[in-house]
Amino acid sequence: MTSHPPIALNITATPVENIDQLACEWDDLERRSVNHSFFLSWHWIGSWLHCLPEKIKPLVLRICADSQTVGLAILVSGKVPIISNALNLSQIALNATGDKRFDMLAIEYNGFLAASGMEDMVTHAALNWLLQDGVLNQTIQLSGIDADLTNIAILLASEHERQANQLNVAPAPYVDLAAIRASGKDYLSHLSRNSRQSLRRALRYYEQMGPVEYYIAPTRNEALALFIEMQKVHQKYWRLRGQRGAFSYPFFKKFHTELIKAAYEDGHIEMARVTAGGHIIGYLYNFIWRGTVYAYQSGFLYAGSRMAKPGYVSHYMAITSSLALGRDIYDFMAGDRQHKSSLSTGKRNLFWLRLRSNRFLVRLENLAREILY
Repeated sequence: MTSHPPIALNITATPVENIDQLACEWDDLERRSVNHSFFLSWHWIGSWLHCLPEKIKPLVLRICADSQTVGLAILVSGKVPIISNALNLSQIALNATGDKRFDMLAIEYNGFLAASGMEDMVTHAALNWLLQDGVLNQTIQLSGIDADLTNIAILLASEHERQANQLNVAPAPYVDLAAIRASGKDYLSHLSRNSRQSLRRALRYYEQMGPVEYYIAPTRNEALALFIEMQKVHQKYWRLRGQRGAFSYPFFKKFHTELIKAAYEDGHIEMARVTAGGHIIGYLYNFIWRGTVYAYQSGFLYAGSRMAKPGYVSHYMAITSSLALGRDIYDFMAGDRQHKSSLSTGKRNLFWLRLRSNRFLVRLENLAREILY
């Protein structure tokens, strides 16, 4: 994050009443911001707001300087259970609801949308305001945030005598496409020997069926059709393993259908099918944002042979396609899966935090955890 000379900021949090009006304000700030992820774009935020049930009443956090908006975020008030779910604390969630039924969308690279050059100032000011009960809360939930925001949140929580509880930390492997392109070497040469061999064996296995191809849906309607096919494959895989799968949640399907409709024609969604001859290997659902490819969701068809590695091959095809298209980063996003670490050239961490008031109930729960665990 970058620094900026001190400026007087005005911070408010008001109900989201007119989504179309907010869209104009958000789009304007996006044009003045260069350091935010797809998850802070209006494509993501707007689709989410449109899909939230009416019972959820989000607030728009607005940071202004000289009557100009320089920072935005969405807050949702709620409750978080404490002491074996017997009691609750009031909670504010950043660009999320705090409810697992709706937060299975798994926002990552979360934070505050901020004008370029004012990222650090906006982040400090907004968190300070929330920690001082700008919106009444006993805990602040920060999901999928990077190391910079995590460090700021922990420091400010300590200054305000709050506990910073780390709920989760997950590696987010990535491929530095720009560095590979600059090196003059091919992608495979940047991987370990074992990864190269495994990938080449898998490619040879599929090539026996026919040419391996990466097909990107050219229209929104075809993207939606591939999205439905991916759902079937994805759900079959997880149900065979006794798990629900992401698409068993109605809100998940509703949101992503809305997102594809909203963002596809602007070039921010890539729905792809990977095939060998007439055989489908898998599907990838990626976000494209300012040179970064976010590998968000997938569905793979697993064959009987151990040489068949549909995840490896599908991502390999997406990575080589992204290299050819001049993109800079292929981000596997959070999760410690073998294919992610094997195919990546770098890694960063994402964090999930709660900043909790140092009140009696919190101290009591901490004591109980120490005794029980």
